[in-house]
Amino acid sequence: MPVSLNYLVKRVFWSALIIIGVIMLSYIIIISAPGDPAKIWAGNPRGEKAGLAIQKAREELGLDQPLPIQVLRYTLQVLSGNMGVSIVYRVPVAEVIWRGLTATLELLVVSYIIGISIGVFLGVESALRRGSRFDSIMQSLAILLANAPSFWLGIGLIILLAETIGFTGYGRIDTYLMFQTGFHPITGFYLLDALIEGNLPVFIDVFLRILPPAIVVATYPIGLGLRISRALVAENLNEEYVRAAVAWGVERRIIIWKYAFRGAIPSLTQIMGLAFAYSLVDAMIVEVVFGREGLGSIAYSVIGKSDYTLITGLMVTVTIFYIIMNTLADILQAIIDPRVKL
Repeated sequence: MPVSLNYLVKRVFWSALIIIGVIMLSYIIIISAPGDPAKIWAGNPRGEKAGLAIQKAREELGLDQPLPIQVLRYTLQVLSGNMGVSIVYRVPVAEVIWRGLTATLELLVVSYIIGISIGVFLGVESALRRGSRFDSIMQSLAILLANAPSFWLGIGLIILLAETIGFTGYGRIDTYLMFQTGFHPITGFYLLDALIEGNLPVFIDVFLRILPPAIVVATYPIGLGLRISRALVAENLNEEYVRAAVAWGVERRIIIWKYAFRGAIPSLTQIMGLAFAYSLVDAMIVEVVFGREGLGSIAYSVIGKSDYTLITGLMVTVTIFYIIMNTLADILQAIIDPRVKL
């Protein structure tokens, strides 16, 4: 068994501490920021009875209590699975976040399918031609793509597509087409839902709309995958077992993909898994640039509106996502590589 019970217990314990810390710190920081959630909750009242309405709203939200009691009460509430109600949207925070999370994860998954496929292929080709001009160009390209600001690339791509093909596919789906074809989201992942319902027009529409932002988000995994796979495969090509395979006249394709690349998979899996978690914030920024539904658009819409329940819920969600992805990357590496013990 590559994963021990001791590892899982420690991981759960430290993860719980981190989540509790994030809840408390997020609440304190947001509630201490300028703005009054009670005023927004009361509907921004005016006139003589405004003060009374705001005070009543403050009591409903529990903001009339001392700060330590507020923090403790809110932490226990979130740990029990209740993130509360959004101050701005007046609907459960979990409902708002789930709708945004599925949109962001869908974008992230498509981006990494594109990014890993291209990055690994170019990295292996670069390793096979190490020292050549192609190798130099690929290494420079990898540095450029891994460090290029996503918002800048997004704006540039929007202008380019608008000028060349008149691209106006902002948003996640054509609502007219959605109603016309009777599309009803099941899981919240529109591409998957369209396939389940056999709705080809909606699938094509959603895919064409997700492709431009996915290409922008994919630049980081392309650059990272290129650099890492190039380094790992180049190192494995010098191993004794690869040299022996060459000496025995094994087919070139088998030597590259079955021996040299296979040895790179455990490390590549862990690094790309951590990068996937890191790219969540990147995807949130790109969503805002492209005007897509998602966690980024939700966060952008409540900035400066004192919606402490929704903002804290977003921060907790991002934290849990990071923890889950890091843990899965470790476990997956241990399963693939028997030398790794957790």
